[in-house]
Amino acid sequence: MGNMGFDIWVDADSVPQNLRQIVLKAAARLDAPCFFVADRILPDVRQYIADDTHRLRQIAREAGQTDEQSVKAIKSAVSMVVVESGADSADDYIVSNARPGSLCITHDIPLAARLLEKGCTVLDDRGGEYTADDIRTRLSDRLVNRELRSWGVFDQQQGKMGMQVRKAFADNLDRVITRLVRSEA
Repeated sequence: MGNMGFDIWVDADSVPQNLRQIVLKAAARLDAPCFFVADRILPDVRQYIADDTHRLRQIAREAGQTDEQSVKAIKSAVSMVVVESGADSADDYIVSNARPGSLCITHDIPLAARLLEKGCTVLDDRGGEYTADDIRTRLSDRLVNRELRSWGVFDQQQGKMGMQVRKAFADNLDRVITRLVRSEA
């Protein structure tokens, strides 16, 4: 499990590529197990895993490790989990495999509710943290907005994924990781 007492789970179907890159950098910095779950292979995550594995093996060789089988056993702490296509297949996999204390990242409010019930820390893709206090309100708002959209009354649009949003996400991810690391000590 790397050096961290927690792992990171990313609902990669709902988290945009530019934010996945922020999570990848954080996972590398922490040497924390990080799982990107989606119903398809994500080329950016696959490339990161290949590059990180190569980098780790190079470090081992430079440190004098000569047993090539041991070197080849070294792998990135990041994994890409591809699930079958289908409604909630990625969500169900994450809920089944995340554990209390895991850090989870998703835009999906029902998934966030399930993960909070399990004792996970959950961030959204805009830099906010889902909490037990606000998840019921978010679920209710989601239902109301869906109903209004079905009537053609309301068309909720998310703001663009600009630099401010990426910075807010990165800053809050760092704050939450710092809090989780301190709580382990």
